[in-house]
Amino acid sequence: MTSVHTRFADLFEGRTDAVGLWDGGCSREPVSLATFECHLMGWRKFGVYPLRDDGLVKWGCSDIDVDDFDAACNLQTAFAVKGIHSFVEKTRRGYHVWVFASEWVTARVMRRAFLAAHAAIGLPPKEVNPKQEEAKGLGNYVRLPYPGALTNGDERQMLLSDGLPIDLEAFLSLAEERLVSGAQLSPLASLYKPAEKVSAVGIRASDLGVAEGYVNGYIRQVWVNGPLKHQDRSNVLCYLAHLMREYGTPLEHALAILRDADRRWGKFHGRDDAEEQIVKVLETAYSKPEGTNRNAF
Repeated sequence: MTSVHTRFADLFEGRTDAVGLWDGGCSREPVSLATFECHLMGWRKFGVYPLRDDGLVKWGCSDIDVDDFDAACNLQTAFAVKGIHSFVEKTRRGYHVWVFASEWVTARVMRRAFLAAHAAIGLPPKEVNPKQEEAKGLGNYVRLPYPGALTNGDERQMLLSDGLPIDLEAFLSLAEERLVSGAQLSPLASLYKPAEKVSAVGIRASDLGVAEGYVNGYIRQVWVNGPLKHQDRSNVLCYLAHLMREYGTPLEHALAILRDADRRWGKFHGRDDAEEQIVKVLETAYSKPEGTNRNAF
């Protein structure tokens, strides 16, 4: 009988020349069956880099970094509509949604299948792995579920639709039964429509007093009051930029308002790349969003 360690390693197979450290960073060392065994025993937890040098992956994972179980379940439903089974994992801050393939598939197909599923339910993709469609260096790693599962560890488990955890062996059996092929992922991936990018590089910010005339009362309220105590400053800057795009605020006025908000909120202000970061926020908000043909769902 195949060991639990081997089954787990087969499912989460990725690069074999680098380990993602649990607390951040990378260690250039071989990934072996013993590496997975140490993780399941809780001796050394780690993350896997999914993207090989040949541009292929065995799994995809979307990180929903807020405590929104409904959002994770909605993404799972979007996959299910297309006959693709996925799994929801509870993480420290939110959820991971995983899809496991029966074969090595291109990163482009896996990533675009995830992006299409996100677009179908209107859930912005914060962090979809693989993050690259082509191999460029190591890429990014994902921390694995079930650390210490063989020594009574109960963190980062997969969940049933009612939110109850699935034990390791039950999860492995389900995942092995419901692996998806590249042929299943490709039709979903083909529905993805990349964003139409807007460039704000070189835009000159208008006078702040002039810019104020190009926003409505609610935008002004967010701009003046800033993030609440429990809100992330970066997310509120992005929200402010999206509000201005929806209202039709021209780029040069939106840039002036974002600069002022950042100066008072202190997210990027004072950093060497502050202007670059503000421009990125503006470009992301004003670009036509990624989408998909929802009629195909």
